[in-house]
Amino acid sequence: MWLQSGSAHNTQVYLGLLLPALIALVCKLVSRAPIRVSVEYLPWLLFLAWVASSTLWSTNAEKRPLDLAKCAMFIALFLAALAILLRQGEAHLRRALMAGFVVVALGALASLIYQFFLLDKPLAYRAYRIDRLGYGDFANYGWPVIAGIFHGAIAVWVFGYAIDRKVGTKAASVALAMFGVLVLYVVFTYARGAWFGVLGGCLAAVLVQNSRRGWWLSAAFLVLLLGVGMLYWQALTFEVQTQQLSGREAIWQYFFEVMQGHWLFGYGLGTPFVYNWPDGVNISPHAHSLYLQQVYDSGLVSLALMAIGLLGVARKAWRLRDDPWVRLAFPALVFALIALLTDVERIITRPSVYWTVFWLPVAILLAIPGGRQDRGDDAATAA
Repeated sequence: MWLQSGSAHNTQVYLGLLLPALIALVCKLVSRAPIRVSVEYLPWLLFLAWVASSTLWSTNAEKRPLDLAKCAMFIALFLAALAILLRQGEAHLRRALMAGFVVVALGALASLIYQFFLLDKPLAYRAYRIDRLGYGDFANYGWPVIAGIFHGAIAVWVFGYAIDRKVGTKAASVALAMFGVLVLYVVFTYARGAWFGVLGGCLAAVLVQNSRRGWWLSAAFLVLLLGVGMLYWQALTFEVQTQQLSGREAIWQYFFEVMQGHWLFGYGLGTPFVYNWPDGVNISPHAHSLYLQQVYDSGLVSLALMAIGLLGVARKAWRLRDDPWVRLAFPALVFALIALLTDVERIITRPSVYWTVFWLPVAILLAIPGGRQDRGDDAATAA
């Protein structure tokens, strides 16, 4: 977030997270130590392998097939890194995540203050959509939808922590203040997918945490939501009647038209998706849906593998529903599945926002040891 260079950001991730995971795996192979992979990982490894293979039949790709295929390897190493961290440094991982969330919340607060108070950007509905700090290139996400999805994902993690019954009042108060800042930022991005994602993710957090604090806050939030709805009734009516909430229908219709004959294998990862809007100016470079873009890139085979992987993760989350990591990560995954319904380019990328939004909760849910159902809230004390 504070690194202005994208290459510097990627290098940090490679050297600080992925390279150590690779070294750990190589050491295990050299020492012939057993590498145990739980069954929940298999659909995801097959998914990554299939998507990487789909670069072989892509056309007009901007990058070489090998460069695109390597992204799948990086994500596999990310899954391995989170598994190592969770199983060997659980308290460290939890503190690192919370510290990261604090940094994001401070960035959101600085962006709101700088844009709306110092630069005096208008507060009228959709008059200005925030996506950056505005000072230099710091906290610059490049597009309001991406900024909304990223901050919405962090907001759900923070909310789940705040309503955990094991978290003290002071820590919960700080977390709720962070949540308020993050949600306000998401509101001013006007990213509707992120709005609905936050609602769905927070509802999931209330259900899995099942704490008195969570139910009281959800009741208060419902009252606030009704008040905001009444205040902005005309804007909401416009969104429903004119924009049909998403405004993606034309892109999706184009997707179904061009997919004829390519449903099973897709066009291949890297093949450009180009929808030219009727105005002759705007172009949509992706299908504006995680699920449709996945089919476009690698076909129904990849979507089926992803669905099997998600079902396995959901089954594990239900079985270990009392685990504190499940109570934090599962609502974040719910957010991702809702928010990415209407806007995402690809989840097979180099380190990016979508690693935090999608792959982080998936990696943590996969990494939780399967024999922890009797440990209950023990790991919560790591905070």
